[in-house]
Amino acid sequence: MDPSTQWKELNKKYYKFHQFNPITGEQKNLDFYYQHIAVAKWGGPLAATKNYDQVILMRTDDILKDSIVFFSNSGKIMSRTPYKEADKIPLFDFLEDEHLILLKASGIYYIIDPFKGTKKNHDLGEQFKLNPIQRALVVNNGFILMAMNFEFYYVQNAHEPEVQQFKASNLTQSPEHWQVIPSQKSASGKVELVIANPDGGILHIIENEKSKIYYNKDKITSEIDKKLPDLRNIKMLCLSPTFKNLALLQYYGQRWIMAFISNYFESSEYRQMPIDLKEDDVKKDETAEKDLSILERPRMMFWCGDDCVVLQLQQYIVLVSQDSYTKIKMNNQHFAMRSEYDGLRVLTQKKNEILRKLPDSYINVFEQLSVKPGAQLYCAYESFEQKNPIEDDDLRNSKSLLSEAVSDCVKCAQFEINPEYQIKLLKSGNYGKIFLGTQNLDPNIFNETARYLRVVNSLRRSGGVGGRVITYEQVLQLIKTPDIMIGLLLKYNLHYLATEVSHFLKFQIKQRAAIYTHWACCKVEVQQDDDILCDIIKEKIKEERGVSFTQIAQKSIEIGKSQLALKLLDNEQSLSKRIPVLIWMANFQSANNNNSYYEKALGDAIISKDSNLIYFVIMKFLKIEMNETYKFNTLSQNPISQAHLVYYLKNFDDKYLQKYLQYYKKFDECGLLAINQAYQQNNLDEKIKFLDQALKYFAEDETDQFYKRIIAEQIIILKDLKSEVEKGRKKPNQAIMEERPINSIMEAFFTKDKPEFAQEFAKTYKIPDRRIYLTKVKTLINKKNWDELDKFMQEKNKKSIIIPYELVAELLIKGDQEEKAIQIIMKMPDVEESCRTLIKIGQQSSAVQVAINNKKIQLLYDIRGLIFDNSAKALLETYLSQNQK
Repeated sequence: MDPSTQWKELNKKYYKFHQFNPITGEQKNLDFYYQHIAVAKWGGPLAATKNYDQVILMRTDDILKDSIVFFSNSGKIMSRTPYKEADKIPLFDFLEDEHLILLKASGIYYIIDPFKGTKKNHDLGEQFKLNPIQRALVVNNGFILMAMNFEFYYVQNAHEPEVQQFKASNLTQSPEHWQVIPSQKSASGKVELVIANPDGGILHIIENEKSKIYYNKDKITSEIDKKLPDLRNIKMLCLSPTFKNLALLQYYGQRWIMAFISNYFESSEYRQMPIDLKEDDVKKDETAEKDLSILERPRMMFWCGDDCVVLQLQQYIVLVSQDSYTKIKMNNQHFAMRSEYDGLRVLTQKKNEILRKLPDSYINVFEQLSVKPGAQLYCAYESFEQKNPIEDDDLRNSKSLLSEAVSDCVKCAQFEINPEYQIKLLKSGNYGKIFLGTQNLDPNIFNETARYLRVVNSLRRSGGVGGRVITYEQVLQLIKTPDIMIGLLLKYNLHYLATEVSHFLKFQIKQRAAIYTHWACCKVEVQQDDDILCDIIKEKIKEERGVSFTQIAQKSIEIGKSQLALKLLDNEQSLSKRIPVLIWMANFQSANNNNSYYEKALGDAIISKDSNLIYFVIMKFLKIEMNETYKFNTLSQNPISQAHLVYYLKNFDDKYLQKYLQYYKKFDECGLLAINQAYQQNNLDEKIKFLDQALKYFAEDETDQFYKRIIAEQIIILKDLKSEVEKGRKKPNQAIMEERPINSIMEAFFTKDKPEFAQEFAKTYKIPDRRIYLTKVKTLINKKNWDELDKFMQEKNKKSIIIPYELVAELLIKGDQEEKAIQIIMKMPDVEESCRTLIKIGQQSSAVQVAINNKKIQLLYDIRGLIFDNSAKALLETYLSQNQK
């Protein structure tokens, strides 16, 4: 198409439909007007399915019968997915990763791959069965929905749905329209909603924050917000691609008005433009509806870049700027539109186009009868190419004009869709560059432009499936997120193109690794010998860094190629990645075939010397249904794994620890474990049950009957205690608190002069030293072995107080040994603490005597007010009077 023709003027600015390609496939028979249509962003495919809400007497959509159909940019059917349901569809659109989402009012939705046609089902739960969904919008790879109760909900990731509710909207009727601001574009850094409030103004809701109303003076209390205009009867609203401008379509006084607001919610400035939306020459469907706000209401509202708003009517589109508007009649009503970063994509039954505002450089070069430097340079090059050069000395001799001309030609080439004109414009610019030199021009502009244009045209030429009708400006935006760009190419298995683009645009290792990993995952599906496939994959990616063999192995196991998966995993250098995959692979196999995977995982974990990995394998290994003899043998073959197993069982799994000890016939340890479990019970019956188990274990060992006797005694004590509880002599809780199996057993060791048993017992169950010492003290008191008690106390409390004197004194007093208790307290190394402790237990005379013995005159003055006993008081006063200075 001639670049200088079919321009549309809007207030001295020009717009043009640029055709990417004609439609040659089945899309030319598609009924756009009455169907659900979705168009993917970044020049992606089109999807369509029947809209059962529309009543059509003669359906022309047999192409969509019982299915969702995907069309490539040439209009050919790319894939088809069965879909026979006639439910209401509030959302039919593409996610950011170019999966199609079809959401039903009941909360059930499908995610469909446009290339493979595969469909995955998801359900948002019962809440939307009773509270159906009215409308929903995509945001990144998730969506926002509004339910029948006019409340809003957010699903951040449609592939792994978790429903979050926004704060209450307080709406009493359905809003006319609403839009979403994604978190990466919002001022708050959260997802935001902009809602046309039925009572006037705009309702603004930020994720996890309360709603707020703007542009409605009846609802606003803030003095700052009162300065904003009062806007009522908002029927539609739309945010520009950069989310900097807001357009509102209002209807009042039998008139349609478009309002434009920049820096919305902050600036009080706005522009209004009255517009006429009648389509007098278009035959409308017969209806009883008389309300013009419904009859004339646009089907859709878009921004065309950041320049103007486009309203889609039945057969017209209306371009609206702040100062003017113009109507453009389409060939028929069968067209769909999608807002892109730099324009508005338009798909019809015949053409694939984009509507964009023409930049000044394009107008300078191609406007008819233009005398701008760009137009002169373009004409001069055309004449030179035809070997009929024209006089252009004036342009050559003016460096400023020539620089402007070269710049216009290059920018025009960036904007142009047609490769033929792109080349001609770049050659024109290069022709001018010869006479200009490098001082007045960016030396990289030609190389960069040529490089990006090459990418643009490669994306368009990449065949029917996966080809993208994309512009230079869109590519510049898309390469800012290389993961998304490469992901879109890999979705259609365009591995070679993705590799070339990655190399050409100098993407990071991460993107190249993703390409080769994806290629290998596709390669394993080929029906070929495992060894040959493994060699092909290794040879292809041997020079590439960061390729995930674990991902490739996972794909292999999913399609039933387990041996290939093992061969591929041998190439994975990271054991922390390899081991979880081996465990995951084992879960895919039958119980009889997964042993080798667990053994390999265990061997790799031992090689890694990483305790976390070893524990991970042990934990997974123990959970599987398998012969326990095999488990214990496998895990105990290596000293490292055996040590980890024992530690893991002792700390995290008593059940398996008991089985493990029984398997190795360590009956004494089984008994000790049962004792420990008895101690942890809060019920007498349970305590007795575990002690009975302990007794049976100790009975298995004929060489040492000591433990057996101790436990038998303990069981008798507990049974007697149980009998007393049942008779009502003691409260159950009190009985349980008084009788502790661990303490009783420790006391028995000390009573029978078996301290080495006590130490071993304490070590096994990590009983604190202080508890051991107190148990021994209690035993010595019961045996009235005072010399041994004094010796033991002095030994343990030599450097620091480990055994509290006050606690020992309390035990002595309970045992009717008050005199011994006083003696113990008087031996405390801290004189002040000794005195205060004696006073606390009523031994005032002893407290005074301790202070006098240690010549603590100041301490006597300090405790003077606490002494009321006459003899103690007399002793204190006598000593103080004798020692006054």
